[in-house]
Amino acid sequence: MLIEVAGYFEHAMVLGGIPFFANLFGIDYAAASWIITIFMLTGAASAIVGGKLGDMYGRKRMVLILLTISIIGSLITIAFASFPALLVGRALQGTSAGILPLLIGIARQVLPAKRVPVVIAMMTAVATITGGVGLFIAGMFIDAGAWRLMFAASATFCLLALLAAWWVLPRVQAFQTGTIDWVGATLLAPSLIVLLYGLSTASKSGFDNPLNVVCIVVGVAMLAVWTWWELRATSPLVDIRLLISPRTGKTMLATLLAGLAPLSAYTVYSPLIALSPAELPIGLGMTSTMFGLIAMVGSGVTLAMSPLAGVLARKRGAAVALIVGVGMMIVHFAGLMLPLLHKSIPAYIVLSVLATVGTAFIMSSVYNLIIESVPAESTSEYVGIAQVIRNATTAITTVIVSAMLSSSVVPGTTAPTTTAWNMTMLYVITVSVLVILVALLIQTRRRQSRFDGTSESDQVAVSAH
Repeated sequence: MLIEVAGYFEHAMVLGGIPFFANLFGIDYAAASWIITIFMLTGAASAIVGGKLGDMYGRKRMVLILLTISIIGSLITIAFASFPALLVGRALQGTSAGILPLLIGIARQVLPAKRVPVVIAMMTAVATITGGVGLFIAGMFIDAGAWRLMFAASATFCLLALLAAWWVLPRVQAFQTGTIDWVGATLLAPSLIVLLYGLSTASKSGFDNPLNVVCIVVGVAMLAVWTWWELRATSPLVDIRLLISPRTGKTMLATLLAGLAPLSAYTVYSPLIALSPAELPIGLGMTSTMFGLIAMVGSGVTLAMSPLAGVLARKRGAAVALIVGVGMMIVHFAGLMLPLLHKSIPAYIVLSVLATVGTAFIMSSVYNLIIESVPAESTSEYVGIAQVIRNATTAITTVIVSAMLSSSVVPGTTAPTTTAWNMTMLYVITVSVLVILVALLIQTRRRQSRFDGTSESDQVAVSAH
């Protein structure tokens, strides 16, 4: 959990600092936002390639390497204190996105099977809390004009995590043999970077920007070439046949749909409704401090309740835990459609806490579904793929939700009308229902597998062999 805190702190610490860095370095917001974008881009490549390397050469070894790279990134930023150095540092820090897939792989390898779902749920909850704490700590340093201390704190967290990984984590056996598919890795990394760049910039400047469209089209074409190569390679970077097998394919579909609504939409509209003036149709007039405190309360409740997601996944299956989490989000979305609730601060607090808990249930369920559907030797690799899918769908959701909210605005403002707000809520509810339908299909197949006396991952492994 300490290692996961170190990695997620780096992700969250700059999210509220874009205006500050724009003023500090004399650049516009679009340029300053690259400190987030470049982290996401390198993180996407790290999640898959780092997971594969961990499966092949040892997960603990890769955790140590990625933490070391992250520390170097923080030190570069502190030492040079320029915008180019900040971008280089953030790019190196982005490799920490590959840590969670490795940790989940280690947990599956060394813990009793019945404990793994609960541990994964706890790690997901810790990541949620770290996001709020990271914003709070970074905000204090920025307000004090000591922004480099933010990167010093990050380096300190990573150093502590590095020592913990070295002394505590068991040196588990590497599962996979053979050589790394360097052609596949070389094709995949730029494909993801180009595609995610197009999607992330489209979420800010729209799809009418030709560069965004070109990047998305080129990225998709490069991924098609990469898929062709992986299907022909004798030792592929990603086993495409396993990826599209019935159980794993449904898991990835559920991950994609979850990213298109219940996992991402809340982060887009929650600041809008909370911080907009109360006299607007959609707005509560909260201060930033109150909004942050609500987020902290939600994180605390999530940490307390997260073991329930793991217990539910262990006893009933991860698909059931996913259905429960998505159900919480549907209640949240539906509640925000009612004027009596979305104009009441106490009701909003309850609905926000429910959304935070539901998000944690969904994330841990997705990871546990992967464990249920892939062989142990491929765990880190496919958790990494799920993370990339989530990053891509987050960018897409930002575009969709922002467009829906701005489709009808209050005259003279950029605030959405009640009509635009309700249309957005109906969209996320519809997609959430689709997630539940896919989860029901997964659960039905799980019951059939248990009836047959074999697990799905065993069936996939035998079929692939």
